[in-house]
Amino acid sequence: VTLLIFSNEARSTYSSSINFNPDGAAAHWITTDRLIWDAPEGTERVELRYTLSADMVADSVQVSGGLSIDLMPGYNLTDEQSDKWRHLAGRNVYKIDVEIPDIRTILRGQIVAVAYDIDDQVAGVTAVQTAGVIDEIFVYSGSLGPQYLDDQLIVKIWAPTAQALKLQLFDENKEHLKTVDPGQEMPSNGVWTFSLERKYDRHFYLFEIDVYHPQLRALRSFKVTDPYSVSLSMDSRFSQLIDLSNDPDLKPEGWDRFVKSLPKPTDISIYEVHMRDFSIFDLTVKPEHRGKYKAFTYNGFSGRSLSDGMNHLQELSNAGLTHLHLLPVNDIASVRENPEERVDLHHPYHRICEFIDDPSLDKYCEIYGEKPILEVFEQLAADNPITREIQKPYDNPGRMDGMARLDGFNWGYDPFHFNVPEGSYSTDPDGPKRIVELREMVMSLEEIGLKTVIDVVYNHTFASADSPYSVLDKVVPGYYHRYNIDTGAVETSTCCDNTAAENLMMEKLIIDSILLWAKEYKIDAFRFDLMGHHPKYVMENLTAAVKSLTPEEHGVDGSRIYIYGEGWNFGEVADNRIFEQATQFNMGGTGIGNFNDRIRDAIKGGFYSWSGRHQGFATGQYLIPNEEAEGSPEQNLDDLLGQADRIRVGMAGNLADYSYVNRHGEVVYGSNEYIGYALQPQETVNYIDKHDNETLWDNNMTKLPFDMKMDERVRVQILSNAFLNYGQGIPFYQLGTDLLRSKSMDRNSFDSGDWFNRVDYTMETHNWGIGLPPGWDNRDRWDEMETFLLNPNIDVQKADMEQMHEVFKEQLRIRYSSPLFRLETAEDIHRRVTYHNTGPDQVPGLIVMTISDGVCAGEPMDSNLDGIVVLFNSAPDERSFDTGINGLQLHP
Repeated sequence: VTLLIFSNEARSTYSSSINFNPDGAAAHWITTDRLIWDAPEGTERVELRYTLSADMVADSVQVSGGLSIDLMPGYNLTDEQSDKWRHLAGRNVYKIDVEIPDIRTILRGQIVAVAYDIDDQVAGVTAVQTAGVIDEIFVYSGSLGPQYLDDQLIVKIWAPTAQALKLQLFDENKEHLKTVDPGQEMPSNGVWTFSLERKYDRHFYLFEIDVYHPQLRALRSFKVTDPYSVSLSMDSRFSQLIDLSNDPDLKPEGWDRFVKSLPKPTDISIYEVHMRDFSIFDLTVKPEHRGKYKAFTYNGFSGRSLSDGMNHLQELSNAGLTHLHLLPVNDIASVRENPEERVDLHHPYHRICEFIDDPSLDKYCEIYGEKPILEVFEQLAADNPITREIQKPYDNPGRMDGMARLDGFNWGYDPFHFNVPEGSYSTDPDGPKRIVELREMVMSLEEIGLKTVIDVVYNHTFASADSPYSVLDKVVPGYYHRYNIDTGAVETSTCCDNTAAENLMMEKLIIDSILLWAKEYKIDAFRFDLMGHHPKYVMENLTAAVKSLTPEEHGVDGSRIYIYGEGWNFGEVADNRIFEQATQFNMGGTGIGNFNDRIRDAIKGGFYSWSGRHQGFATGQYLIPNEEAEGSPEQNLDDLLGQADRIRVGMAGNLADYSYVNRHGEVVYGSNEYIGYALQPQETVNYIDKHDNETLWDNNMTKLPFDMKMDERVRVQILSNAFLNYGQGIPFYQLGTDLLRSKSMDRNSFDSGDWFNRVDYTMETHNWGIGLPPGWDNRDRWDEMETFLLNPNIDVQKADMEQMHEVFKEQLRIRYSSPLFRLETAEDIHRRVTYHNTGPDQVPGLIVMTISDGVCAGEPMDSNLDGIVVLFNSAPDERSFDTGINGLQLHP
């Protein structure tokens, strides 16, 4: 019996392997002649058994079907192999003696290791993981995907384990035209090549591939898009043949002459924006352009109108801001690109019931009918700032089909295709319009003085196996992802299906992809999501590849493209278990930036959702002593002095070797207490809030005294950002932190829609108290949140936001008024940056920093100044300190 499943153009054919159920996938074929497996106790002999037809059957006595190869026990690994496979250390190593042509054949089928006892009966059976041996004999360094060579159009795909592979060609209407056979059968390098006539440019295609899938334990036939796609149809159902480099119709006017001048790393400051957040509520943008690439073209140049959002960015750029960080803009799986299949806030409320089969919603659809969902939400929030009614269509507990799954919003950390712009951000998601519009966006940002950063997510894919959102795992099953070393299950510590950049062709995909974005879209910096899940050497190889790009040859100066990421240490790779990770304390000296959570938590305390009302330096002085504080005054004071030490190190570039006097009076280095990890200032990205977790405003509101007045609350936000703007390293801000941005206390707004992620540049509205946030990550604190959201002392007015915005710009102007705030080297920081008011007798709540440009500091950097003194006072009253420096003037 054969069962066919059709979904998103993916076809799966089930074959007869249901009688075979090996115990996990604990055997690892790491090189052509070595296999690692801890066979069961009492094993007398071990064999490798394989079949191309997935017809093996196992019972407690024997394994039948397929062919077998005896393995020889008692072998060792080289030192290099022992390091590469460190997570398998101590396990038995077997030698396998097979010719490479035969290995190529074996790898296309089902492979198991079988252990036999002294009576030659089966003692254990396990599937074999094969990424190591695939890397040894199938690694490929050439180009993949569509390639235009003179009058020839070819498509290359790396699929070394495929038993058969064809290219299915479709016309502009996705009607099947013909089946194209590869240039050769079973290519020895694993690369299948398809030759086409140039007339098929702009046509669509799929691969039809026959593979054995180890997760499904069956032979399958898939129709799948190209992992190296550069253009897609709507909702990613088809890949499209596009000449990305040379087609003039894909290039805005002046694109080929468009070459940027990039700042040196320590001159960078970064403002993080989500594509949809930026403009979805901007009424100065045409409705059809809101939430899309085109919204960034409203920059006031060349006769174009100036939107509120672009005016906001222009003001920040004029003050000194250099880079705009965009959350993922590559093709994602979580948003339906076809607007006819979505439910958004501008739609009538009854549309919810048309898409969501939930009888409990019927009465609401009847009540609100044609009224736009946005108006309903606004009225509900106005009537009750802690309303739960907004959750009814949005967050259905136990259900996955609420409005959150149907609207056009998601942060986008769910990659589908890595090399194609996301279609939902385009005015036409079906084909190449997205390419043109993203390029227009990059040019428009450059016109207002902002460089473009994109957030890249190579650490996981949205899905694997036979999911309609799976691509890599259909083309080379069992290779691109990281699997549990015993069970063979896909590791999911990042949230989704983790990829394995330690495998050579996954590393290649990452580097190829980054080079494509740099060359074809002229992206100026890249932020790596969960970078600590990648090997350090991969990030170093990537950096070297990027630095080779030249303005003359590629239109971009790769030497100044900035790379940074999240160097968190967790999951199956934690503590360098599989490889040396790209984590904070491993990356010093690489020039790659790491987010600094030390200064983040020191300034504002831990996130409320994580640690309750634990204080930070900017909030805690108000509670010493205070009955609202948790813990004794002595404990709180020691904690806050420790926070001050963390801030001092962070503002000194978070250097591991920076020498200072800590709160105990000891002369220590920055790495003391696991604070500093950088060896150069560009390696720390100092931030307080970004898209993750509560906004700075929302977090602060939980920690400050209940009766505090609004002007003081605003000053806490101003002070918090000052630590970033006046410190060494790379400052990083979330969109709207300069507008007291709130998400109504939502700690994880990744799928919370436009309502909770709203930003208003006119400052006429504010998102505090617009309903309790979605329950998936907030429900356990709803009762506490009600207390904060109903606090009458928290009443954000336009004047409050204007004050914050103006002072934030002032801080930027001060930062860029002197190079002393942006020192390039660790040596300069050691010579020039000094802290006063330190040790056990310091005045609490006061940080005093000097940056010297005097004769002892070396060559002068600022002809206008001998030095700078910055005092940060987090106490509610005045503080004074005698620096012993004469001739000081207050900054204008």
